[in-house]
Amino acid sequence: MKYKPILVKIMKITFLQLTLSLSLLGAAIAKESKAQAILDTKISVSESNTALKTVIKKLEQQYHINFVYSPDLINSNQKVNATYNQEALGSVLTDLFTPLNLAFEVSGDVIVIRGIGPRLSLPSLNKRNDLDMTQAPVSGKIVDEKGLPVPGVSIIIKGTKTGTVTDVNGGFSLNVAPGTVLVISAVGFETQEIPAKEGSMNIALVPANNNLTEVVVVGAVIKKGDLTGSVGSVSEKTLKELPVTNVNQAIQGRVAGVLIQNTDPRPGGTVSIKIRGNNSIQYGSNPIYVVDGLVVEDGFNSINPDDVASVDILKDASATALYGARGANGVVLITTKKGKSGEGKIDYNAWVGFQSFTHNINYLNAQQIVDLRVDAYANRYMDDNPNADRAAYVKTLLSPGSPAFGADELQTYNAGKTYNWLDRIKQRGVQQNHTVSFSKSTNDGSSLYVSFNYTDQKGLLKTSDYKRYGGKVNLDQKIKPWLKIGTNTTFARTEESYIDGGVFNIAANANPLLPINDTAAYLSWKGIKSPDLYNPIRSLRIDGKGNQNRLLTTNYVVINPIQGLNIRSGFSVDVRNQNYFNYIPRDLGQSIRNSTSGSATQKKDNWLNWQWDNSVTYDKSIGKNNFSALVSFGLTKNNHDYNQVDAQGFATDDFSFKYLGGAYLKDKFQLQSDFTTNSLVSYIGRLNYNYDNKYFATLTGRYDGSSRFGNGNKWGLFPSLALAWNVAREDFMKDANIDNLKLRAGYGISGNQNIPDFAYRSLYRPVFTNGSVTYVSDGRLGNPNLRWEKQKQLNAGVDLGILKNRLNITADYFIIHNNDLLMQRTLSTTSGFNNTIDNVGALLNKGFELNVNAHIINHNDFQWDFSANISSYRNRITKLYGSVDAIYNYGGFTGVDIQREGNLFLGKSLNSIYTYKFEKIAQQSDMDRIKGIDYGGRTIRPGDIIPVDVNGDKKVDDADRIVVGNTDPKFYGGFSTNFTYKNLSLNGVFTYNVGGKKISGLYEGLLNGTGEYAGIDDELNRWTPTNTSSNIPRAYQGTGRYGIGETDYAVQNSSYLRLSALTLAYSFNQQFMKKARLSNLRVYVTGSNLFTITKYKGYDPEGGDGYPMQKMIVAGVNVGF
Repeated sequence: MKYKPILVKIMKITFLQLTLSLSLLGAAIAKESKAQAILDTKISVSESNTALKTVIKKLEQQYHINFVYSPDLINSNQKVNATYNQEALGSVLTDLFTPLNLAFEVSGDVIVIRGIGPRLSLPSLNKRNDLDMTQAPVSGKIVDEKGLPVPGVSIIIKGTKTGTVTDVNGGFSLNVAPGTVLVISAVGFETQEIPAKEGSMNIALVPANNNLTEVVVVGAVIKKGDLTGSVGSVSEKTLKELPVTNVNQAIQGRVAGVLIQNTDPRPGGTVSIKIRGNNSIQYGSNPIYVVDGLVVEDGFNSINPDDVASVDILKDASATALYGARGANGVVLITTKKGKSGEGKIDYNAWVGFQSFTHNINYLNAQQIVDLRVDAYANRYMDDNPNADRAAYVKTLLSPGSPAFGADELQTYNAGKTYNWLDRIKQRGVQQNHTVSFSKSTNDGSSLYVSFNYTDQKGLLKTSDYKRYGGKVNLDQKIKPWLKIGTNTTFARTEESYIDGGVFNIAANANPLLPINDTAAYLSWKGIKSPDLYNPIRSLRIDGKGNQNRLLTTNYVVINPIQGLNIRSGFSVDVRNQNYFNYIPRDLGQSIRNSTSGSATQKKDNWLNWQWDNSVTYDKSIGKNNFSALVSFGLTKNNHDYNQVDAQGFATDDFSFKYLGGAYLKDKFQLQSDFTTNSLVSYIGRLNYNYDNKYFATLTGRYDGSSRFGNGNKWGLFPSLALAWNVAREDFMKDANIDNLKLRAGYGISGNQNIPDFAYRSLYRPVFTNGSVTYVSDGRLGNPNLRWEKQKQLNAGVDLGILKNRLNITADYFIIHNNDLLMQRTLSTTSGFNNTIDNVGALLNKGFELNVNAHIINHNDFQWDFSANISSYRNRITKLYGSVDAIYNYGGFTGVDIQREGNLFLGKSLNSIYTYKFEKIAQQSDMDRIKGIDYGGRTIRPGDIIPVDVNGDKKVDDADRIVVGNTDPKFYGGFSTNFTYKNLSLNGVFTYNVGGKKISGLYEGLLNGTGEYAGIDDELNRWTPTNTSSNIPRAYQGTGRYGIGETDYAVQNSSYLRLSALTLAYSFNQQFMKKARLSNLRVYVTGSNLFTITKYKGYDPEGGDGYPMQKMIVAGVNVGF
């Protein structure tokens, strides 16, 4: 396997961490078991009139037992007699402590000794110099989500090691000044930071799985725990670990089954995201995003990651059934921040980063290009003239008047110089991000969160830039005890400066023999200027600008007439106005080539999408029976219009694109515009039931009507059923030391309607010619029989938590049947149309996901967390229309050449690569063997590529093309590790992708072997008569042999292992923050994309070859007031 080495590297790193994890977890298992059985430990002790302190110390040393007590409780005057032989520790301690008015309790593996009577504070193992003993005790009680007391909860003064633990009744007492920040932590629960208050404090813990946290789905608020099926979650804490400007980048590699790739690394560029692979042929592979209940299908860059509280990814049909028609490719739920209880808070987060390219191609320099071109020309000459003098011919190539070199190239060569055009258009990339937020919550349930954000990305190429300005208001206000209103509103403005799309590639692949200048309109090879190679330095003068204003607002009213009943109505709007402007000056090569005398474009797009949702939810518990029901009705309408003006012929460049009226070539004016609308009507019903939190069932049905389908096909029903059994709550599991063991199964149907509007109709446009109006088709034949694309998905999974949920494992297996897949089909020109959209076939997709989270070490001073996930999927086309077993993608220079990608084959992956199979580099010994094979007019000589005659008919033609692989990874995922020592933390995040194939047009071009184009250093090891063991084809100028891209010779292994981020952070202690009047202060340094291990020969296996990925060094600060 070509990807085996990188697989081995991933396995080595992963197994190293897992080995350490398992070793420490083994110790943790022993520790937890000991904690549970500690009071049953059989001990022997024989002491007479001995100080109790001495007896306790001997017990600690002999039996490795840890005691915690106050020096005020036990002193040297307390003498005891202790003579016991193989008796239970609990019994012994009771005998010893009761006469002294002492009691004890077990918290984890620690025995806490306390006094009987007035409560005494329970100290930590450390000296209590931090405690203010002159203060009255701050006391309280800590309970879980059900109101039950939680013993053994750690209460630590922030920034110190001083604190206490709760007793068996959940109580605690600590002598601290009011306002001191207490850190409340317990295994299985979220850590909280709460200011100490006078009097009694009642604190409720939040389970670590956040199942009680509310999320807003379409038209209703439900608990995360009610999101049955396969759901992946990323917490606010995890989102903070990476300094990014896009939420997708923050969750990359964090959730099993979610493949996120940074396919456009430019400033403001987007990323692609696939949930459980491909589930549609053509129309839609990305999931929908739901931001506080508002469905957002694109333009996701306007969301500020600093405003996000959590991300939940719904993966299977039973989870996505709430979204019916739009849930086939998964759903990403974004819940933004709200005010938290306690005093008002001000937070400021800022970072600045400096960028550089992660990988630079090793291009041939000027001297090496000359050697390659000479070799290529000489090989061609000797093929045509076998008895000629090669050395004499080479001499003519390097002389004035050479047929292979221009005069300027020979001048550079003779001077020993080389030129790098890319360096002239590069600059240092700088990114910065600033967010300030204000938040507060009151006891009546009202809360406020306001934030402002500024992002600036200065690209690595001159003139490229991206800016974002944003603000957010989240308000929940209790008007009456039964009435609540609220809004979640975000405004963002983005501004971009574009560069011409070809600038980077032209500069990177420019002729190293060509002196750099900013006067020539075009670049040249062999002294011949090419009108396709615009001077990249001059192209920086193209004035490309863009901006977008976006308002996302969800507004709602909730009525709670009786306990458990909530009636909610919400109206949401997504308003987006986008402008694109471009001007190409008169003297640039682009204008000269097309005789435009300067050209300008203005395009304006407007979107207005609104969503009205109404829902009723009811929660009821009868004994151990818990019911939750939801009914909802929703309307969605999406409007889009645009207009575009293109003008040519400007007398001056001074006004750029800002004055189109100044264009004098009036006959070249082009006007475009359109208005489109689509709508969706939805009815939803959902019923949740669980018995004693052991047995769970969820039944969901959604009925959607879409305007994108014709009469008789507008409506679709999308049901689902999910079942779960929490085995860990059964009586027979009480002694199994398992905290959670939930078995899940779900089946559901979801849909896809992402086709062009009015595809069921044939559309015509009016054209005015010769004084009359005629209607001309847009080329697409309407299909009134279009139906919903349907996805039927079966999911089975298990959730396991042990060691008080210090180790959590989630595994899922899924089978997805996608039917009635929507695709554009080519039609015969005799039909009068070019194409139509049809339900053409079916696709089977199945795979597995595994996620592991481990809290390996959890001591006062040192913690170590580790998480990893792995996912795999396989898709296979099971049906095409009619009896067709293949649909070919034609294109290329002639328009009728079968392309390597985009073909569909029955029984093969949707993402297949189809081409000739590479056999070997020809040697002299192969000539007799292959001379009887017809290569379609090609001539193969030693050093050339030999394709495989697959069917053995002594002829290589289209019948010998085969599927040589696909772009789907064999498996992918990520892993992260976090070390914390006192106030210092180190966090590393890795992502990996193994087993996929990828075509690199860049690498194939650089390996062309002619020397008439940029080359890569692999050419230095090319085949020659004295280097016949090389796997690089010989140099050759001309046609007649197989090119690099005509077989799978250069199809790349796209496997990689990437260190996505490495962060070193320091959080200041409470003493410092008190003096500075801060609630928190954290500083950090992060390295992003520090290294990538891969065999891919292009720029990056993830980002592709259009623009390199960047690495960045970031310095940041988080401050709270």
